[in-house]
Amino acid sequence: MRSASSKTSRRVRAVMIAGTMVVAAGQTAGATSPPDGTGGAGGSAGCPEIDASLDEAHGTGAGRMMSDLQCATESPLAAEGEPIVIGLQNPEGDPNGSFPEFSTAAQAAVDFINAELGGWGSDIQNGVPGRPIQLEVCRTAISPDDSQRCANELLTKSPFLVASTINFFGNHLPIFEAAGVPAVVMSPVTIADFTSPGTYAIGGGGGCLGVHTGLVEFATTDLGATRIGVPWADTPPGVVCFYDLEAKPLDVLNGTIEGSSERAGSIPDLEYLGVPIKPATPDVTPMVTEILGFEPDAILFSGQGADCWNLVDGLGRLGWTPQDIPLVLSGACTDFEAMEAAGPLAEGVYFIGSGNSVIVDPATLEDPLARLEAETYQGAAARYEMPEADITKGFGATGFTSMITLWSVASTLAASGEELTPESYEAALAATDNTHAFGSTPLSCAQAPEPYVAVCNALVTANQWDGETFVPVRPTFSGIDLVAGTELRPGPG
Repeated sequence: MRSASSKTSRRVRAVMIAGTMVVAAGQTAGATSPPDGTGGAGGSAGCPEIDASLDEAHGTGAGRMMSDLQCATESPLAAEGEPIVIGLQNPEGDPNGSFPEFSTAAQAAVDFINAELGGWGSDIQNGVPGRPIQLEVCRTAISPDDSQRCANELLTKSPFLVASTINFFGNHLPIFEAAGVPAVVMSPVTIADFTSPGTYAIGGGGGCLGVHTGLVEFATTDLGATRIGVPWADTPPGVVCFYDLEAKPLDVLNGTIEGSSERAGSIPDLEYLGVPIKPATPDVTPMVTEILGFEPDAILFSGQGADCWNLVDGLGRLGWTPQDIPLVLSGACTDFEAMEAAGPLAEGVYFIGSGNSVIVDPATLEDPLARLEAETYQGAAARYEMPEADITKGFGATGFTSMITLWSVASTLAASGEELTPESYEAALAATDNTHAFGSTPLSCAQAPEPYVAVCNALVTANQWDGETFVPVRPTFSGIDLVAGTELRPGPG
């Protein structure tokens, strides 16, 4: 069993090996890079030169990621040996929350890793394969009991680590902690996701922590909103995300709650209205009427894709347009089919998240690494039979990019010469600090802020849908300072 103190000691050990990781990010075992840091030849496999200058813009290891992807495109590396098991716990088939795109995306990513990226612990630069990944998926209902059932079922598979996609209760994490199995959260939404020892919330934007505070930051700073409508998903995590990460930062800004943010109390006339909406509500007219009756100058919302566009449809039926009142959604709402179906009602809507760049047309991306990662995601997802509709969903992109990021940590660790074990892997993950994450903002588990000590990525970006694609509006930013110096507020009161 591990305790919070054991996690602390592992984070200390992680710092000790961080230097090894940084070296491995710029070169592989047996390779050398020029002293000026501009990169150099990789290992013995003849891969393209590692351009370490990419690390400044994209995080440590970005240059190696680009070289690895290019090398694998030219000379795919297949995994060899006995498989290692990675568990995946994902809600599916429940009207209160169902995210099958997470499973299809994770499986497509695993198939791609096994067939082309050399498997778990591969060293592409030197042509050394790792072991194939065996993905064990446990599909769960939205139920506390089923959450725990799934966790215990996955432990019977002897996993190297377990990835949790989105869980409404967080009661599965202590089970993994007690078993000494590292737990990774792809979309953190509960207090447990944010604070549990032995848990690493790698999802871009830190789930609610980064995205919801980002919604508030963007609406108040970029849109100058002082009267904000906040419909929110009336689910167990929705309660936490609204009260702790939307209502609380709004109250910090208007001075109702004290905080240590430089912006605390800076908008004393700021008002907001929160309106709960149950998932899969067939008619949202009463809630939409209440929101529009408040006469907001911006509306914020985050939820499962179908609920986002149900809300947009309800707003539209009452005469709202994005040009009348700006709508700011989370990246979880991204669903190109639904957005295209919404037509003019989607044009001009803002999205806050961190992984949307991989689902846009790569030809529209000027940055070479962003373009390559988008091409890689879209091409591999299609090759390995990820449903077309899932490829352009926010959670689909999150599932795929998260698996590739997990692979990259293992690959970097193995290339450094460190033995790849669950303990060394967890230490390496804990040591990440501005470390490149595939198709996302960088990981910084070592910089997780108190009390949100499990959150490894709270950076977000803002994009606007123009009817065909996303247009960048604001580059990487964070709103988590808005909850700095405050106490957790998981519900009303």
